[in-house]
Amino acid sequence: MAATTVPEMRTFMISEEERVEMVRLLEQSLKEIRGEIHKTHTPDYRDRVIGQEALLRGLLVKLQRVGE
Repeated sequence: MAATTVPEMRTFMISEEERVEMVRLLEQSLKEIRGEIHKTHTPDYRDRVIGQEALLRGLLVKLQRVGE
């Protein structure tokens, strides 16, 4: 049976201006990643980029929730 690791959670404070800028940067990065996924033909690299996309989408959702 494989051991399961629990990610360490961290809390930090950012200003609204910082949050808005981070959302903007994440949205820009996601647009670029979509293009990268479309262009790549190497399966390992494509999988890694898809993983990055998922990570960025998760961050974006968290930051957008905070702004609501």
